[in-house]
Amino acid sequence: MAKTVAERTREPILVALAELLEKRGMTQAALCRAADVSPGTVSRYLSGGRGTRLESRGARAVEKIASALGVEPEYFREYRAWRLREIAVVAPDLLDDGFDLIVELARLRGLLKERPDHTGE
Repeated sequence: MAKTVAERTREPILVALAELLEKRGMTQAALCRAADVSPGTVSRYLSGGRGTRLESRGARAVEKIASALGVEPEYFREYRAWRLREIAVVAPDLLDDGFDLIVELARLRGLLKERPDHTGE
């Protein structure tokens, strides 16, 4: 059975991370020690200078930070986007199904306008 993530945020990592630090009563320095990441890493996430689009190294840092804060890395929306890109690379056949599903969900939520039919009919 697939594991589901109970807790997620829709906020960008800079907001979500600041909120988690406040909720946990944790300082940036304590997070750095607990996650074994540099102060610069945490500072860049909190300032928005890093994390908008993760690469593998950044994803590893988010995994360590999430663990230190007691959440799954998928808590952070940027990590979820990175995971989707990684899945698309290793399982490109899932890309079409995933695309169709996301587009349909966006339509159902009223986020997309219907595109005109370009078939010439």
